[in-house]
Amino acid sequence: MARPPELKLQQLQYLIAIAEHGGLRSAAQTLNVTAAAVSKGLQELENTAGTRLLERQAQGLQLTAAGRKLLTRARLIQCEVEQAMQELGAARASNRIRFTVGVTPWISMTLLTPTLLRFAELRPDVSLRLSDVFGSDYAALREGSMDLAIGLAPPDEGSAELAARPLFSYEHAIACRRGHPLQQARHLEQLAGQSWLVSHEIGQYQPPLRDFFQTHYGDGALPGGGQVHQYRSLHMMELICNSDLLTVVPWPVIEASRQHYPLEALTLKERLPASITCYVTRKNAPIHGCVSDFVGAMMHVLTDEATRSRFLHPRVLRSLDVIAQR
Repeated sequence: MARPPELKLQQLQYLIAIAEHGGLRSAAQTLNVTAAAVSKGLQELENTAGTRLLERQAQGLQLTAAGRKLLTRARLIQCEVEQAMQELGAARASNRIRFTVGVTPWISMTLLTPTLLRFAELRPDVSLRLSDVFGSDYAALREGSMDLAIGLAPPDEGSAELAARPLFSYEHAIACRRGHPLQQARHLEQLAGQSWLVSHEIGQYQPPLRDFFQTHYGDGALPGGGQVHQYRSLHMMELICNSDLLTVVPWPVIEASRQHYPLEALTLKERLPASITCYVTRKNAPIHGCVSDFVGAMMHVLTDEATRSRFLHPRVLRSLDVIAQR
């Protein structure tokens, strides 16, 4: 059996430093080594790879296409090594493990608080870092700076690097402020020409919403109509409730917002498509430890009667259809 090429962690660190700083000298200063050592290490890395990874341009050293591909893997390897060292350090000195989770914002309004309380009980040794994820944008997960995401499944073109496992499904609603002139509309076509505030690109919606948006707001739409604005923030609810903008939101948001926002869901004849919330990890990453415990904490919130009755409004629960098995 042929011996695989020998990549050294230090060489990958040199590549990362060049990508971030653009020059041998600045990369060397960052790593506290000589520029000659960086140059030699990169040459050895190119010899191992069998292709050019860098090219010199007016603005400094730039990565080739092959270099950019290797950079993505190098950053993942570096993150995994750092995580391993943290876990070893925690085992030695009872230090807290850092764990980063991305959560789609509407879950922050509904399931996140009881999930965090449950997770803290399960893993007092973990320092949790949370961030928002929107749609199926999981760049941080691919790069290794995020360990777990709770959101939509990645598109087919992004599924080669990521694995998505379903948790629950939910339907969508078109919402407006209470008292909106079109609050009594019963068909999508009645909403043509209105302006919208949405959290996804038009192409990310499923029919009939995608067809409606493309027909009335796409490149071939007639001029003079409304506009579709994209705003990825929970603050969009404030804008909806204080304007005549329309929006598309998960039904659990409608149910969770009734006490806080004058928000109304339109009763349309057309049924809007359902979406599935998944937990998303890097492909081939083992599902154990913090990932398993966080997912387990969320499933406990959804299935444990005492927790449900304490934290979740019954109408929020009725808007979710649990898929995953505990």
